[in-house]
Amino acid sequence: MKLRSAVVTVLAAAAAGAAPASAQTPAACPATFAVLHDDQVGALLLPAGDYALTVTAISCADAADRFRQFLQDFDGRLPAPWQLDPATATFTGGAQAFSVARAAQPSGGGGGMHPAGGTRCPATFSVLHDDRIGALRLPAGQYAITLLAVGRLTCAQAAARFTAFLQDYDGRLPGGWIVDAETGTFLRGAHVGFRVKPTGQPPSGTSAVGTRCGGDAFSIEFPHRFPGLRVRAGAYRVWSLGASCNRAAQQLGRLLDLRQGRLPRGWTLDAATATFTRRGTPQFRIERAR
Repeated sequence: MKLRSAVVTVLAAAAAGAAPASAQTPAACPATFAVLHDDQVGALLLPAGDYALTVTAISCADAADRFRQFLQDFDGRLPAPWQLDPATATFTGGAQAFSVARAAQPSGGGGGMHPAGGTRCPATFSVLHDDRIGALRLPAGQYAITLLAVGRLTCAQAAARFTAFLQDYDGRLPGGWIVDAETGTFLRGAHVGFRVKPTGQPPSGTSAVGTRCGGDAFSIEFPHRFPGLRVRAGAYRVWSLGASCNRAAQQLGRLLDLRQGRLPRGWTLDAATATFTRRGTPQFRIERAR
C-alpha cells in the first residue's frame, strides 16, 4: 500500500463529469491541488500551498493522481514515458501533459488529507555514506522525514527507527515493519509509519550508525557462525564504532579464526545489527556489500 503526501481537491470536477482535454488545447482544471508541506519532484521545488493544474490530452482527475504519485516518488526519476521540465513545471508523457503553478487561492470542493494528519519533521536526517535498507537504496545526503500518523510516532522516534533500520544486518525489518522502496515509506500496520525523501543536500554532521571503513570490502572466504548470526562467504563492509578501521578489521579477522559458535570472554554480539561489543563498548559492525 502506498501512502499519499498531498490532498487532491478534484471532487467538484469529477461530479461535473469533466472530460479529458483535447490533444492540442491546454485546459485549466476547475479544482486546485494542495501540497501539504514543502516538497520537490526531481529539481522542481514545490512549497506548501495550492496549485492550479493545466492539462493537455489527460483528464484533470488523472493529472492530479499523476501529480500525487510523482510527489510520493522517492528519487525523482519519473516512470517512462513521463519527463519533467522544471523551468516550466510541466510533466509530459507521450501525447499527455500537464503543468502546475501556484494558485492565488484554493478552488474549494471536497477532498481528503493524505497522509491523514501527517506532518514533515523540522530537522533533516543525514546519511553519511551510500547505504540501503532492504530494496531501498539510500545515497549519501540529507533526508526529510514525514510522519504518516501524528500522535502514534514522534519525529524523534521516527529518526530513531530510521537509524535502527540503517543498522539492520539482513534487510528484514523487526517488529512487523515493512519498507516500500518506490516511495521510501516505512509502515507498521495500517496506521503507523513515516516516509523519507532526499533533499538534494550533501550530508553533514555525524552518524549514529558508525563510520564506514573505506578501501576494499572485507572478504570472508568461508561461511561462519557466531552466536545467533550466520555469516555467509562473500564481501562485507566494516563500520567502525569504537575502534579504528584498522583495529576493527584486525578484530574481525581474529574472531573469524576462533572456533565457530563462540566469542572470547568480554565480547558480545547484537545479531540483529551484526554489532560486536567488547567489555560494554561497541567496536564495529558488519553488513553484506551489495
